[in-house]
Amino acid sequence: MKRGIATAVLVLAASGSLLATAPTASAQGLRDLLGDRSESRTNLRDLISDRLASRDDLRDLLRDRLETRNDLRDLILDRLATRDDLRDLLRDRLEGRNELRDLILDRLTTRDDLRNLSRDRSERRTDLRDRTADRSATRDDLRDLLRDRLETRNDLRDLIMDRLATRDGLRDLLRDRLERRNDLRDLIMDRLATRDDLRDLLRDRLERRNDLRDLIMDRLATRDDLRDLLRDRSERRNDLRDLILDRVRDRDDLSPLLNRIRERMGGMGGNS
Repeated sequence: MKRGIATAVLVLAASGSLLATAPTASAQGLRDLLGDRSESRTNLRDLISDRLASRDDLRDLLRDRLETRNDLRDLILDRLATRDDLRDLLRDRLEGRNELRDLILDRLTTRDDLRNLSRDRSERRTDLRDRTADRSATRDDLRDLLRDRLETRNDLRDLIMDRLATRDGLRDLLRDRLERRNDLRDLIMDRLATRDDLRDLLRDRLERRNDLRDLIMDRLATRDDLRDLLRDRSERRNDLRDLILDRVRDRDDLSPLLNRIRERMGGMGGNS
């Protein structure tokens, strides 16, 4: 940028010295050429400002992408924690199922005992009918039979109480199983919501990647425009050099000025 300003100052100084001695028509052409060069410099300044703004937008986009990556990492950690919770819940459910299987086996065993007890009761009732038919038996035998019947009734009452207690335990187990099923349903709903959030996050990331691609394409197009502008500027500088040399070459009394301008032009060529 400093070289361009120094070059512009040298060219303006040379053009000022030429304007002092040149005709009015040539001065007007040189003034127009300097005006075009000023407009090109303004356009170059605007282009540099746009490039700086594009760089700021790219920096903001990279910052948003880093934040999105951190959010995705947190979401994956939450999902892993949810998977561990689900694994523990399934393990508890398997243990509950094993306990329910044991309880059902105990109930089947109790049912077999009750069936045997009912069979024994039927047999005892038959025996009682036979004893009643044989009423001529002794009173002591009848008293013993009544005592055995009372004991059997007490055993049956105890068995019924145990069965009711078992039924209450089974009811509580079923209630716990229903509560665990509801908890599992809530956990599955939360996991589905988490999956939807992850899908939305991935969709936003794809959209931001497309925006970044468009921004890079715009930046490449801006770079091509800047290259074309610099090429036009170089061509205009060469045209201005040729114009000054032609005007000085037409005048014989400006050989010192011609040598000075040639030296300056040589320095400008080296700087370029």
